[in-house]
Amino acid sequence: MKILGIETATTVCGAALIADGSVSGEAEIHEKNAHAERIMNLIDTVVEQSGIRLSELDAIAVSIGPGSFTGLRIGLSVAKGLCFSLDKPLVAVPTLHALAHRAVAENSVRTPYILAAIDARRDEVYCQLFRRNGTTVHPEWEERDCTLDALFSGVLNESVTITGDADAKFASHHGGKGVTHVSGERARCSAATVGLLGEQFAREGKFADIKTLEPKYIKEFYTNVAN
Repeated sequence: MKILGIETATTVCGAALIADGSVSGEAEIHEKNAHAERIMNLIDTVVEQSGIRLSELDAIAVSIGPGSFTGLRIGLSVAKGLCFSLDKPLVAVPTLHALAHRAVAENSVRTPYILAAIDARRDEVYCQLFRRNGTTVHPEWEERDCTLDALFSGVLNESVTITGDADAKFASHHGGKGVTHVSGERARCSAATVGLLGEQFAREGKFADIKTLEPKYIKEFYTNVAN
C-alpha cells in the first residue's frame, strides 16, 4: 500500500511517502507561515525521492488537528484537492495520536502513559492522554483544550511522559521537575508518522468523507483568527 502523508498542524510543514510500512521519501521544514507556499514543493520532493507517482497512491493521509487553524486549513485543502484530482480516498489522522505514536515507536517512552500536548496560546495546551501498550498507544480521553494548572493538579506525575511542542511551556510552569519529557525531533509532528498511521487506518477501512471533513480545531474557530 502506498500512502502520502501531509503534516501542517504546527510549525512543522512536511510530506512523506509510505510504501508497505516503510518511509520511501520524506521532506519537512520548521517555519511559521510558510505552509501554503511550501507544501506542494515538499510533496514534489518526496515523489522524486521515492520514485512513486501520485497516480500510484492508494490514499492520502492528512494530520487533522488540533493545531494551528491556518495550518490545518492549508493541509486539508491540499489533501482534498489531491484526492479529488487523483480520485483517491482520504484518511484523517488525529495530530495528537500521531505525536504519541511517534514518541512510543521511536522508543522515547518508558512510562505507562504519554501526554501529547501542543501549544494553544496563553497558559493552555491542546492535549490528550494515551496509555502505552508495547509500540502502540490507546487514548484515555478525547482531545481537549486544557490549562497547565489543571494538568499539573490532575494527570501529570511520574507515570506520565510529555511529548509535543508545548515542552517549553511546561518547563517554565513547573520548573521541569517530576515529569519526563520527550526531546528533540521525536517530540515534533511528523508527516512520516501521519503516513504510517494513515496506512494502518486505510487497511482498516477508516476513510473520511472528503466532502464533509473539517479540521479538528477543538477551540472555537473564527475566520479573523490567524495563527
